[in-house]
Amino acid sequence: VKADLDNDKGFLVTAAEEGSQCVVTLLLTGRATPYLHNGVVYVGDEDHYALPQFGVLARSEVGFLLWEDTNDGKVDETHQPGSRLKTPSLPVWVCCCSGHYGVLFNTNRELLRNYHAERRFDLYYYTCGGTLNLLSVDTRYEQEERAETSSRTRDDLGTPSLEKLIHTKWQGAHIHWNTPPPV
Repeated sequence: VKADLDNDKGFLVTAAEEGSQCVVTLLLTGRATPYLHNGVVYVGDEDHYALPQFGVLARSEVGFLLWEDTNDGKVDETHQPGSRLKTPSLPVWVCCCSGHYGVLFNTNRELLRNYHAERRFDLYYYTCGGTLNLLSVDTRYEQEERAETSSRTRDDLGTPSLEKLIHTKWQGAHIHWNTPPPV
């Protein structure tokens, strides 16, 4: 575990009440890596040898989605999970949405194995506090949505953080809230 933490870059215990990202990757992948990318990335420059950063080495059973609110409302791609966490074997994701953890899932085990099943489906979201949200995701109009939103920003102030998190996996999807969205 100590080697996975990559020296001083990762910690299992932090001031965060809900735990560190390294604990989440340890539980999901068996490795306590602070990196969410796929495979190994070598980082270095002209003055230093390229050092490996070990990310997620295999597709996990349960996925991980991350949304951190930023001042400009844009996604920081360097801190986003790779496809091995975004597309797990089961349609279950541990989510970190604006610093709060929850679980997002679909009851159809075939959801991620069948392209047509991912066109329109329901998702359940449970927070750590036990709140349930039910929402429908529709990716059929993804192309129309992209064209329509090209002239305006996608991340309006009124868009719930959970919806922004879902768009990190299904970009351009239409989200219909069957229960009131979380605040």
